[in-house]
Amino acid sequence: MPSPPLRVCEGTRLLQGAFQLDHSTSIGDLGSLFVWRDDKPLQQLKRQLADAYGAVWSFPSTHGTTILNILALLTACPPGGRVLMNRDAHSSVTAALIQGDLHPIYLVPDYDPVLGLSRGPTLERFEELLGREAVDCVFLTSPNYFGIVGEIAPIIALARTMGIPVVVDAAHAPHFHFCDALPVGAEDLGADLVAQSTHKVASALSQGSLLLVKNEKFIEPLYEHVNELGLVSTSFSYPILASIELGVRQLVEEGEAIWTQTISRAERFREACRSVPGVTCFGREQGGKPGFSDLDPTRVTLNVAGRGLTGFEVERHLNAERIYPEMATLQHVLFLLTPGTTDDDVSRALRALQTLPDQPWLARYAAFPLPPPLPQMAVTPRRAKFSPKESVPLAASVGRISGETVATYPPGAPVIAAGEVVSAEVVDYLRRMKASGAVLKGASDPTFQTLKVLRS
Repeated sequence: MPSPPLRVCEGTRLLQGAFQLDHSTSIGDLGSLFVWRDDKPLQQLKRQLADAYGAVWSFPSTHGTTILNILALLTACPPGGRVLMNRDAHSSVTAALIQGDLHPIYLVPDYDPVLGLSRGPTLERFEELLGREAVDCVFLTSPNYFGIVGEIAPIIALARTMGIPVVVDAAHAPHFHFCDALPVGAEDLGADLVAQSTHKVASALSQGSLLLVKNEKFIEPLYEHVNELGLVSTSFSYPILASIELGVRQLVEEGEAIWTQTISRAERFREACRSVPGVTCFGREQGGKPGFSDLDPTRVTLNVAGRGLTGFEVERHLNAERIYPEMATLQHVLFLLTPGTTDDDVSRALRALQTLPDQPWLARYAAFPLPPPLPQMAVTPRRAKFSPKESVPLAASVGRISGETVATYPPGAPVIAAGEVVSAEVVDYLRRMKASGAVLKGASDPTFQTLKVLRS
């Protein structure tokens, strides 16, 4: 029997414009992501995007910020080099450590027991590590997932005086440069390479991201990696590239107005949430604490521990009302407000929060587990990656070298990294987090009864 004809669905009609843009790299007149010295449309786009941020060059990605973090770190740090980096960096940084055989020196942010989360990096801790460790490159994340900006301005300034290149994962900050009421962006503080997720906060399509190059000497080595490492597909997406251009143009032309309005809406929502019994919500009043220089006020983080609920349970309650927060953790629910957020969206979220179920204060919530101490690194991530491994029961893994990197997700910061010695505190923390509903990202055993370790 002949197949029935395919119906033209609504999605096809909506994507007709994208289909027309969806060319391959064989269209030479458009230019290529893989070159930077000609004057074709793609090179003009890169210059325009760089000019918008006051950078010397830009590299747009249609594969998200993950590859940009890897490319930036491999560009700024020599093979086998030593990277001073915040421990709560994105997992893409671990990939760069493996590929470049880099040695991480971890800067562990201070944990704030009142907020129930980690703040940003501090200059004091940075200076302490620089005083005892040889460092070839600095990698920072700013802001963190909760919008907290650490003491990156003096950290970047100190690194520059010492001639140490600085890479910043600013995935959540493509809008900072365009609104005076937002924190100062890393690209305006002197960082050499800054990776941004234009799709996370600005209006690019999913996977549309941008690497800003502030130091011209890194352009050529960046393109060597782009061409040689296979991280960038030759079938990059023109629709996504076009969306990056439009997203940044919107920021240039309307950024001050639309983000000022969004901040005002977010502050009203933050204040209203504080009236919900058992819910607390921090803002810029926390500024001045170590590792808390500023806050992206469009991120509204609710601590629901006083309600006798986990963030995961509150998220499920909200999802049942078709309200989808940015993420949940054991104690928190995070809302991300954008220029697309309406007053009705905010009102619906507030009404749902006001109808949270009352729960008794159960013993399992009475003492939330604190993050364990930083494990001791025994071998580099690359050596751990390519060493023979075996799976052992969790109890037997204590004292062994981990063969896998396990993070609680979200936000995804490693609790144990491959190459580190497994401690009893790490095992207990991960067990308790999983029992409370957290996803253990990277765990080879979904039941978390076993852990891969390096063979003795």
